[in-house]
Amino acid sequence: MTLWNTSLETSETTRYAALADQIEASIQGGELSPGEKLPTHRKLADMLKVTVGTVTRGYAEAERRGLVNAIVGSGTFVSTGHQGSVKFAHSNPAESHQIDLSLNLPIANQPAPGIARVMQEISADAARLNQLMLYQQEQGLSQHRQWAANWLDALGVKCESANITVTAGGQHALSLALMAATRSGDTIAAEGLAYPGFKAAASQQGLKVIGLPMDGQGILSEAFANYCTLNHLRAVYLCPSIQNPTNACMQLERRKQIIQIAAENDVWIIEDEIPTNYLAQNPDSFINLAPERTFYINSHSKTVAPGLRVGYLVSPTKLRESVATSIRAQCWFAPTLNVEIAQRWLDTKESRDWLNVQKKELFKRQTLAAEIFANYDIKQQKGSFHIWLKLPDPWRAVEFQSRLLEKSVRVLSAEVFAIGRFPAPQAVRICLSGPSTIARLEEGLNIIKIQLDAGYEAPFSVF
Repeated sequence: MTLWNTSLETSETTRYAALADQIEASIQGGELSPGEKLPTHRKLADMLKVTVGTVTRGYAEAERRGLVNAIVGSGTFVSTGHQGSVKFAHSNPAESHQIDLSLNLPIANQPAPGIARVMQEISADAARLNQLMLYQQEQGLSQHRQWAANWLDALGVKCESANITVTAGGQHALSLALMAATRSGDTIAAEGLAYPGFKAAASQQGLKVIGLPMDGQGILSEAFANYCTLNHLRAVYLCPSIQNPTNACMQLERRKQIIQIAAENDVWIIEDEIPTNYLAQNPDSFINLAPERTFYINSHSKTVAPGLRVGYLVSPTKLRESVATSIRAQCWFAPTLNVEIAQRWLDTKESRDWLNVQKKELFKRQTLAAEIFANYDIKQQKGSFHIWLKLPDPWRAVEFQSRLLEKSVRVLSAEVFAIGRFPAPQAVRICLSGPSTIARLEEGLNIIKIQLDAGYEAPFSVF
């Protein structure tokens, strides 16, 4: 391969930058493929007759450009963000040829019925509409916050409406919590595999992020305590009830241990419970167990309509004003009209009937996935929008993701979820709610199974 035979001696730039340039050129020229493993630092240094430090800096520069990904314990690989591969982003709905199993969404078979009628009712009420069009206080209308408190109470979450801030979706709530609890340069922690939007929010705010070791319940208490000792952690982000992406569920005793450790080390807890709205019964939330230390996040995006952008952040009383200051600096307040639409609709019997239908449809899809992957290692939880598939050896997740994309099936590899230097396992997240019909979902799942059954060495074809 030209890259490994090229001398860096004659480059007009620094050697490490020249190496990054060569990697970029080889990717663009097709000499390096997405998911391909690069030589070790020592081996490439010997090939190019440069120091190991030069290769280390060159790989680091290539990673900064998004060309490669370094995975602890595995090596350095060509990023799957090139040549049309999957990134964490919302795909274009016009790409109907693709079976998108990469994102957790409301089941896309029909819009929520009755939304248009609710909008017409609001439009016909001139006084109410005028009120909704005015500037509001940062946390949102008191009526909307009280409605949110009642809605959360039905989910088992106990909180005062005064501590609720209405947000423009869950991502906005997460950003506000980070802004209130941390300052640029602080160190925060999360599950070793976590929601990619968290990584984006933390990076934008200049935070250092540590990925914590996990088991079937989420983060390990002992590991969390050790990291608190070694690092001055300001906050920990957790998705404890339906962990994204692994579907882990933290039990009560573990939650109490985490709270005790957080209290001893003055660490804020950010609890993301957006994936849990279809759970039959939620475990005791951190916000119930330690309201003085916990931010709680939920939204209507997964169950009603993500386009409305309506979410809620419950804050510790001590930081309530900090949240208000942050939202005032960002957008002043969340769109009040959108909140009115979502809440009015959720008060109708029509919405309750529709949500029950959606829940039953999701359970059918989970049953289908369990049947198709009966012979493989999957983790799922009733009420979750996705399954977590551990790949058999010798598959690498990024390559498996790329192979599936060749057949227009989109999934996300564990690499997308890895936090900090946490070693990504060879696994993929498969979302079940994106396809508009269960038949289309079955088609996508069977394509995945065909590749698994055929094995790593087999040519990838679907008949």
